[in-house]
Formats: sequence, structure tokens, C-alpha cells
Amino acid sequence: MMKKILVVTALCLPACVIAEDIDGVVEPLWKDFAPPAFVNVEEPKGLGKLNETAAYWYKRKVEFDTAIEKCRALESSDVKFTCYQDVKVKQYQKNSDYNAKIEAQENAKRMPQEMYDRTDNMLPIGGYLNNFTRFQPNEFR
Repeated sequence: MMKKILVVTALCLPACVIAEDIDGVVEPLWKDFAPPAFVNVEEPKGLGKLNETAAYWYKRKVEFDTAIEKCRALESSDVKFTCYQDVKVKQYQKNSDYNAKIEAQENAKRMPQEMYDRTDNMLPIGGYLNNFTRFQPNEFR
């Protein structure tokens, strides 16, 4: 009796998994797109830089949830799959844009690159001093 149960279970289990892969469409999760600190973000209260960042991620989470709800309402699994793919592409693009914005802000905070560039056309200050003293009267040397 126990062998029959194991055999039936062994035969049904792969069939259930295959049916899930054929009919079921894997839904994207918010945690795949949000930084760990903002996975469970709530509507921020007050002002401040941290709240601006939280407000940005909260807005994105609301938009994400709305898009997922629209995809869930679709009947066909092919159309649902396409809808989920569109949501993923949009979220990856928004992450890319956000990262570029943060990087640009960090670069703007740093000093201009010209300050660190050693290949500029300016003569060293020592060259100016040597030329300046060459044209002074002898009593000043």
C-alpha cells in the first residue's frame, strides 16, 4: 500500500509542476527592484532628504502595485506574461535612470575634474617665478 502511494505521488508531483509552468506565470516581486531599505516603504511624513528618497520609492511602489493588479486582471496567460515583462522592463529602466541621476549628483558634489588634471596647458608656478626674477634689476636678486 505504501509503495502505491509513493508511486502515485512520484508520478503526480512532476505533472503538477509541469502544469504550473505551462499555466502559471511568475509574477515579478517589488523586492527585485527596490533597495533593501525601501522594500517595505510606507508613505513618508515630514520633510528632509531621507523622506524625499522614501517618497520616491513609495511612489514607485504604488505604481508597481497598480501595474501588477492590472496584469493580474488579464485572462490569457500569454497576455499576462507579456504584461509582467513590460512591468519588469519599465522597472529596470527606472532603476537605471535613478542610478544615473544619483551618480550625476555625486559627481556634481566633487570638485571639477580640471582641478585634478595634471595634463593641462598651464606652466608650473616655478616657471613664472624664474622668468619674473630674470627681469628684475641686479640689486633685487
